[in-house]
Amino acid sequence: MTETRSGERDGVQATRLIKDEFPEISILVLTENMNDTYVIDAIHAGAGGYIFLKDMTPETLLQSIHHVVEGGMQMKTELLHAAVENLIQNGRRTLAERTTQAAHLTEREVDVLRLMGNGDSNKVMAETLNITLDTVKKHVRNVIDKLQARSRTHAAIIAAQAGIVGKPVAILIEKPTEPT
Repeated sequence: MTETRSGERDGVQATRLIKDEFPEISILVLTENMNDTYVIDAIHAGAGGYIFLKDMTPETLLQSIHHVVEGGMQMKTELLHAAVENLIQNGRRTLAERTTQAAHLTEREVDVLRLMGNGDSNKVMAETLNITLDTVKKHVRNVIDKLQARSRTHAAIIAAQAGIVGKPVAILIEKPTEPT
């Protein structure tokens, strides 16, 4: 069993890692949020079920575990409806788009995160983005805080897992004005 949001990795990331290494393992993802946006991602990652804990009895939880271990799919109908509704409302945004939106990252912070994920130094980021070193440091702090990362490296790992790294960084090149 995994949780949608726990510690270093969320339930979707944990599910993906476990299924990659041990495909025969059955995984049940637990959530306390009926409007959780991770349902589709969890199922895609290989979870055998996704359950809402708030009103679940211990007996129902045990039945759910057994059902998933036996190869079945376990999901409360309301949770599936909420997931489908969320998918319809939000379109088919990628995990990278949802991650940056959920963290409320600005476009510039996403650019900084991509460069962090590529392993660029603050100096290189400043040169690439044509901003000051102090501004880069401010953006790096904001990114780490907004992603609730423990460090710059952890933020870069989150970027890599969400597929943010490797996408082109928008660079604004100012053209000199022509004399009239």
